[in-house]
Amino acid sequence: MSDVDDILNFVERFVQQASNIELSDLQRRILIASVQEDRITYDQLAEECGYSARYIKQDVAPKFWHMVSEALHQKVTKTTARAILEQAMGNAPAAFSSTAFSTAPLSITAAPSPIPPITAPIPQTATLLNGPSFSEATILLVDDQPKNLRLLSGLLEEQGYGVRQALNGKLALQSVAADLPDLILLDIRMPDMDGYIVCQQLKTNPATQHIPIIFVSAMDESWDKVKAFSVGGSDYITKPFKVVEVLARVENQLKIQQLQQTLKAQNLKLQQAVQALQKSVDLDPLTQVASRSRLDMVLPACWQQSTQGNIPLFLMLAQVDNFNFYSPGGNQAQGDQCLYQVGQCLQQTIQATDGTVGRYATLTFGIIFSEPTDLDGQQMAQKLLSQIQSLDVQTADTQTPNTQTLNTDSELFTEPLTLSIGMLTVLPGLELTEDRYWQICEQNLQTALLSGGNCVIS
Repeated sequence: MSDVDDILNFVERFVQQASNIELSDLQRRILIASVQEDRITYDQLAEECGYSARYIKQDVAPKFWHMVSEALHQKVTKTTARAILEQAMGNAPAAFSSTAFSTAPLSITAAPSPIPPITAPIPQTATLLNGPSFSEATILLVDDQPKNLRLLSGLLEEQGYGVRQALNGKLALQSVAADLPDLILLDIRMPDMDGYIVCQQLKTNPATQHIPIIFVSAMDESWDKVKAFSVGGSDYITKPFKVVEVLARVENQLKIQQLQQTLKAQNLKLQQAVQALQKSVDLDPLTQVASRSRLDMVLPACWQQSTQGNIPLFLMLAQVDNFNFYSPGGNQAQGDQCLYQVGQCLQQTIQATDGTVGRYATLTFGIIFSEPTDLDGQQMAQKLLSQIQSLDVQTADTQTPNTQTLNTDSELFTEPLTLSIGMLTVLPGLELTEDRYWQICEQNLQTALLSGGNCVIS
């Protein structure tokens, strides 16, 4: 075992080498109180030094242990200080040995030599605390014995946790309702409301059911532990407890909670990504109507509904006539805008039927709907033609020169926008494949185009 003076000198020298900071008198006393054989609490130290215990616990001590941890590249706390520092001294370069303190020159400009990894076994708590820091976690202690609360509070505050206390179950529920803790340490035997009831109420509330609860009780029967887990407890510690066990179980539950929260966040991001991907698959990016793949998915469901309702199903393929924006010399941006307007117009016209409009091909839109109450298929098709003509959109035409409409910039000619529609009426019980439905529509569409356009063929 190293002497307390040796440990103190080692820490002072190493901290100065690492950060060019000299320890204050209060920091030295915190270190001594932590590594001497008869350790004293921060409350006792505060009384001896004349400082506020709160000031030492929440300000000076956490900053001091953080500084030492940074210098050693290893988490150091009051509980683990002596074991870790003795190991560090044994593995430190010769310039930091106790015999070299008075002779070895100290350079504060050079970076400190790294301490070799500690290979000898050290207390389990120190090993656990080298992992992720949970210093911002808030822990609620529930126990009707103030002595137990003081003991656990001191132990957990030394690790940097935020600690709240409740002397009974009612106060515990009020505390949780006011501000959700990250973890609850709960005694079982308490007056008026025991720990089992408190746990049950917390686990039945959606706002608090995610909080892990560790039961801390002198009751050591298997039945007690089984009941604790059955009401929603996450772990069980038997009194009188050991410091290392409490710290290990607390950190384990906080790690589990952190992993669950991370997994929940990742699942949410994954769901959002899947929804965005599905939307990109279902939606045509240019016209903002359904995509071809979406049309193919909708058709079987619509056919089934039509069969069950014993009503006809109508399929249409509507192609824009005389569309030459994408031809050489055409204006592609205007063409894109034209197709967007056509798609939106078709969708607004058909939406009263709960039908679906999608982009079937570059200039062709597919339409699926069951017979509405006021219009049959032919009447709906004629309404679509009328609505498109009312858009007052011009489409380029390079086939029919007209000197009165000559555009000298693009050398293109324009005429009103119209549609050619190929339609198929699918009656209930008609045995055709889905591909065959579209093939018939395509044939009817070609007939409409060859007929001069702006017409419906079924």
